[in-house]
Amino acid sequence: MAINSTILTQKESDLIEKLIAKCGLFVDFGQISEQLGTGMTNQEVKNVVGRLLKRGWLVRLKRGVYYITTLESRGTANVSVYVIAQVLADDAYVSFEAALQHHGIFDQYLKTITSLSLKNHSTQELQGTKYEFIKTSQVNFYGWEETRMEGKLVKIATLEKAVLDMLSTRRTLYSMDLILEKFREYKDNFNFERLYEFSKKQTIASSRILGFLLDRAGLDSTKIYSQVKSAKGISRMMIDSKLYDSKWRLYYHNIFEQN
Repeated sequence: MAINSTILTQKESDLIEKLIAKCGLFVDFGQISEQLGTGMTNQEVKNVVGRLLKRGWLVRLKRGVYYITTLESRGTANVSVYVIAQVLADDAYVSFEAALQHHGIFDQYLKTITSLSLKNHSTQELQGTKYEFIKTSQVNFYGWEETRMEGKLVKIATLEKAVLDMLSTRRTLYSMDLILEKFREYKDNFNFERLYEFSKKQTIASSRILGFLLDRAGLDSTKIYSQVKSAKGISRMMIDSKLYDSKWRLYYHNIFEQN
């Protein structure tokens, strides 16, 4: 990497080159401090980091974690949103629409990247993209695969788990309609056997909604039905759902009467 010496001092140029060689493009404050040497105080290290941030050679991803930019992309984190999401929360996997997009069945511009995580993480915004994290249990932390992107392993939900995550954590009319649309238009992309196996770990309500949507999409819901048919009580797709489906013991929204 050629560093423009008219922008950086020689010491700063050497620092960036050494950091990239040793750590890659993602570095934390401790690595920067270590590379600068023990002769510098904590405040002096902060001053160096501050100058590099101001000049655009570092982009802050979260407190104490930075991305080293290239000469061409100076001042911007020219890196995949999936990688950034993973750096922001290592105990998380990308799901929802971003996972659908990764698997090639969602082509709209995403302003928000949603991940499921094992701990609470604050929502962060970086260069116009919002990164939000929904805390989930260890039991529900499954159904993701690791993909290497730009030298980093990134956890991304399978299509099947992304759908189930929507059903269980964001039960909105938009999400339900989106799932139905994807079932209809991209049925060959889904592994329905895996969807069924994953659904066994979900709540009865989520399984009932899943079966209902499979029926509406003209797909086989037999295995899902066998799983919930003996369950007592009723479920609601959303709080204001008023129409009742006796097969699934489910109150659903009237928009699905037209689907």
